[in-house]
Amino acid sequence: MAYIKARRGVSPRQMKAILVVCMLAVGIPVGAWVSGSWSAAAMSVEFAVVGLGVGLVAIQWLAGPSMRKALAERGQAYEQPLTLRLTSEALIYDLADLTMIARWPCVTDLYQTRKYWVFLVQSSAMVLPRHFFTTPEAERDFIAEAASRMTEAARARSPDATRIVGG
Repeated sequence: MAYIKARRGVSPRQMKAILVVCMLAVGIPVGAWVSGSWSAAAMSVEFAVVGLGVGLVAIQWLAGPSMRKALAERGQAYEQPLTLRLTSEALIYDLADLTMIARWPCVTDLYQTRKYWVFLVQSSAMVLPRHFFTTPEAERDFIAEAASRMTEAARARSPDATRIVGG
């Protein structure tokens, strides 16, 4: 989701970097002023940054199991059947009991992450796991077909799709 959020504005990774820079930029001078020692201030802020890093790793480690548990409590399966269809008029995304239909002019970007292809549709995302494709050729053919239906402006914002189709 970080990639999706980054396309809409500041990504979670950028937020984390800003937070660390602010901790250093404010923490060291204020710590030095309070303690009277630049080295003591730098050490305390460095330990705070390490603590922040450990906390972020812990949060990411717990996120998956907690998501599975939250879905189970609501009677939802963690994995659900997904179908993504390309028609001449629209992109149709069927996920279990949810169907989203996006006319091609609404598709603003198509980009690749390590594990997914993501269609941005205005401010929503349609996410297609890359493991759905049995071969690299099948993936390239599908992306080529999708890109051919997108507007010229959307293709211009989709260098990952252009790269895989061209190469």
